[in-house]
Amino acid sequence: MLTEPADEGEVDTDEVGSEEEGGILYFYNWSEYIAPDIYTQFEEETGIIVVEENFFSNEDLYARLVSGATGYDVIVPSDYMVAMMIEDGLLAELDHNRLENIGNLYPTFTNPPFDPNMGHCLPYFWGTSGIGFNWEDWDEAPGSWAYIFDPELAQNFSGQISLLDDMREVFGAALIYLGYSASTTDEAELTEARDLILGIKEYIHSFESNTYEDLMISGETRLSQGWSGDIFFAQAEDWNIDYIIPREGALMWVDNLCITADAAADPERLARAYQWLDFLNRPDIAAQNTNWVWYASPNAAAEDMIDPDILSYPAIYPDEETFARLQYLGSVGDAIEIYYRMWTEIKME
Repeated sequence: MLTEPADEGEVDTDEVGSEEEGGILYFYNWSEYIAPDIYTQFEEETGIIVVEENFFSNEDLYARLVSGATGYDVIVPSDYMVAMMIEDGLLAELDHNRLENIGNLYPTFTNPPFDPNMGHCLPYFWGTSGIGFNWEDWDEAPGSWAYIFDPELAQNFSGQISLLDDMREVFGAALIYLGYSASTTDEAELTEARDLILGIKEYIHSFESNTYEDLMISGETRLSQGWSGDIFFAQAEDWNIDYIIPREGALMWVDNLCITADAAADPERLARAYQWLDFLNRPDIAAQNTNWVWYASPNAAAEDMIDPDILSYPAIYPDEETFARLQYLGSVGDAIEIYYRMWTEIKME
């Protein structure tokens, strides 16, 4: 279910029905990022209606909340954005005693650097950002970011390459290709990354985060920077489509379930939010979600119920050697203004 806010500042709770029975929970989520039947199951068990609205980048989510938008109960920011939101007081602190299923998580995810000891959020999905491609074009998989960022190679797919419409993701991939930290604050390194992206911009079909998998399915694009689960979603439509983590490394991300500080100010909204977090962390629900979305689950107790084809796919659950080449996106502090300026230069060029 989707709802549009009444204005730029708050969700219109009058348009979606009354709050009789279990009430309404407003869920601000990425597009196509939950198994649809889960909403019905939750409502049947609790009486709570979940209303979903979508954002398309962490920056969109942040801008909405920091500008004073109210009404959202649970949101799904990525790792580095969680750190920024904690600093800005946008997230509620979690009471772990209200989460019966919190013990289901892999230890790897219970003390993340962006949110120590899960003080504010629970991990929802994790995955990587790599390269989607079509086997019709390749004898061997394109194992390097060079096929996107080297102009001599990128020109072979001129007009058929898409990059995510996500500032940190695009800079992160370029920085990794150059051998730098994906979270650098060094302006010279960022300038080099900006120039690298500008150098291949003429070959780019689009910057797209919402429907790039559809462009791959239609054949309009042949190489895509993308999130692992989205590419596998496209693979279900065309088995020639595949995904690879480049040998230089890639971004590893964790998306998180967080209760807004706004919701925490209302005991009834807060209670519904805790029910929603705990429900999504139940093993059967977490497995159902992964089997539909095709992103790796941080829920260890769900493993026996996850499709074996997903668990055995190294691009979804990478081996230790590949895992060692992955980087988190970290907070870059005041250097974010450099990123914003250079991103505007890239998009406006």
